[in-house]
Amino acid sequence: MSIKKAPPVATTKPVDFEEALERYRDYLRRKKLLFTRERIAILEEVMARHDHFSVEELHDSLKAAGKKVSRATLYRNLDSLKEAGILAEVDLGNRHVQYEHVLGHRQHFHLVNEDTGDVMEDDCPEIEKAVEAFAHRHGFHVSRIKLQIFGLPLRK
Repeated sequence: MSIKKAPPVATTKPVDFEEALERYRDYLRRKKLLFTRERIAILEEVMARHDHFSVEELHDSLKAAGKKVSRATLYRNLDSLKEAGILAEVDLGNRHVQYEHVLGHRQHFHLVNEDTGDVMEDDCPEIEKAVEAFAHRHGFHVSRIKLQIFGLPLRK
């Protein structure tokens, strides 16, 4: 199953590297973690991407750029980037975790074609409103929504 690279979702505002860097620095400071060259290299590569990517793809692109980062360091830092609100994990049904950077992007959802693996992203205010109404009815505050819809295109 191949993953078709989805077009980028509209951003709420342009996010530059400096904004991501500041957020990550603040996160690391709160966690009393060091800000290392490896962390900067990982953040730079993550913010340069506008697609869904696997750990292996990220590792390969860092290696191609001449930046040595072990897989263990990569996994630890991807977790930190998720906790800092810069990155999200996405399950696109291909048995591998994918990632995408979310800082500055509106909430969006994924439609996954089960035959081809093609992925389409779109935001949908109606879904957000329905989920928020559902949560509110149950006394729950929504901090984020993760939704992947798997199916097949309608036959015409």
